[in-house]
Amino acid sequence: MSKKITTTFTHLTVGIAATIGTGMVATSVVAAETEWAGFIENATYYREDVGLSKFRNTGQAEFETKFESDTFRSLKLNGTFRATYDGVYDLNDDEFGKNSGHAYLGENWHGRDTSTAVLTPGVPFPCDNDPTLCNNLNGYMDHKESDAKTPDFNDQLDFIRELYVSADKQLSNGDVLNIRLGKQQVIWGKTDLFRVLDVINPVDYSRHNIYDELEDIRIPQWMLTAEWRMGPNSVLDDSNLSMVWNFDKFRPNNLGTCGQSYRIIDAGCFFSSSANLQLIPGGPYSQPVPIIHDVEDHDWSLANTQLGLKWEGVYGDATFSVNALTYRQQLPSLHFRPIAPGAPVPAADGVFDIKFPRVNLLGGSIDYYSMGMDAVWRLEMAYTQGEEQPRDTDGHKETDMLRYVIGFDKNIILPELGTRSAFLLSTQLFGEHILDHERDMPNEADNWIGTLLFKGWYMNNRLSPQIIIAHDVGADATVYAPSVSWSPDNNWMFNVGVNIKSGGKKEFPWGVASAFGDSSPQTEPLARFTNGPIGVAHQEDEVQLSVRYSF
Repeated sequence: MSKKITTTFTHLTVGIAATIGTGMVATSVVAAETEWAGFIENATYYREDVGLSKFRNTGQAEFETKFESDTFRSLKLNGTFRATYDGVYDLNDDEFGKNSGHAYLGENWHGRDTSTAVLTPGVPFPCDNDPTLCNNLNGYMDHKESDAKTPDFNDQLDFIRELYVSADKQLSNGDVLNIRLGKQQVIWGKTDLFRVLDVINPVDYSRHNIYDELEDIRIPQWMLTAEWRMGPNSVLDDSNLSMVWNFDKFRPNNLGTCGQSYRIIDAGCFFSSSANLQLIPGGPYSQPVPIIHDVEDHDWSLANTQLGLKWEGVYGDATFSVNALTYRQQLPSLHFRPIAPGAPVPAADGVFDIKFPRVNLLGGSIDYYSMGMDAVWRLEMAYTQGEEQPRDTDGHKETDMLRYVIGFDKNIILPELGTRSAFLLSTQLFGEHILDHERDMPNEADNWIGTLLFKGWYMNNRLSPQIIIAHDVGADATVYAPSVSWSPDNNWMFNVGVNIKSGGKKEFPWGVASAFGDSSPQTEPLARFTNGPIGVAHQEDEVQLSVRYSF
């Protein structure tokens, strides 16, 4: 349900028109109606043997104001604002928050092993507890507890989920040029849980690992998009060419700081741990040294902005796109630090620098509706140059990557299940191929993750059960997520579900252990990659309840 408010923003709208004009002078702009909508929501999750793992309270408001213009068509201002408070850090501070502690690094996902002789336990919220670690992280995942409690309020103004102006301009040949300027999400691809082409915005995995909708965990960026809608021609039923310029300061994915209840592959605790270099026989160190020596920061400059192009077309029952993007790797790449000027790299002390290399992507997608099967087949593919993969003994290696997803969506009527409404069956197979694979990489040269969604509707679509299953072949890890949502009216929605994981017990040796005089097998830190986001979280089975009131 939404609320319409008639208002006038004369000065604002004149400025908007001038801003997006870029050569197209606006002569008259008048505000029309503003339509508001939004919701408030509580999400309470309970984790086995841990207790409360989430008590997230969210308020979100969205508006759209339409303007009448002599120059533009569909001139609009859109905004989405979100405020979040997660009370788990106050209600379960023995497990999460600045005062929580770990007996050893990785205690939430594997038993104690000899790696504890090399690495100290991660420090929860290093900026609250260890200024040395915080300074080394240089602004990357160095959150305080207060940042985790209210993640939308920070220096990047993340409470603004969207704020952009858009307009259509009719061209003389009948084509339409659409311009959109402001903070926004730009979505390429249609995958769920894992991304292939949808990599323009970074992602906040600290909100709920991979399990929240991407719409809620993409980190909006200040961008300019332009779409030239050419319509049908002698070959295609429709076509358009679009450009996206992400001129915001580069931000990587947020993996979750140590002390937060969701830390994908537990990377945040590794980044805030120290190496016991004082244990190196005859070494120069007298105390532990932070495992992260430095994080490469990219100041804003024109050269550091990101640019993409996409051509879309429709031919019969097939919709396709060709995509190209130059951007920065959003996952951190670990480089062994140069231990001294002129010294060989990698240094043997196992201390890393974090870098985010420039990546070039070329890919595309095809959606094909099969009338015979009454189903949609989806294919997405992305080939990248410049990405870096971790290595056990050499820290990292630049290698080309190929990622793809094959999807199948079909609505099925099953009277045996007691409803005449169709159930949705959606399956996806994600593949990843490392072209220049090395034996000491934790990830195999090829890996696959399969997902399945089965969703139905009862009671005039007010009751909807579903199950999501995802299996990581390389990690031999699986997650099962059945849930039921109930909407008694147009305002309230209740959802209850469970999230059960298994697997995630693979180990991987840490090559620099020998520097410490230790010849026993080590399982830190690269076993995190072999177990993946599902396997590392196998101790995080949960019961989940959320209540939402929409207005």
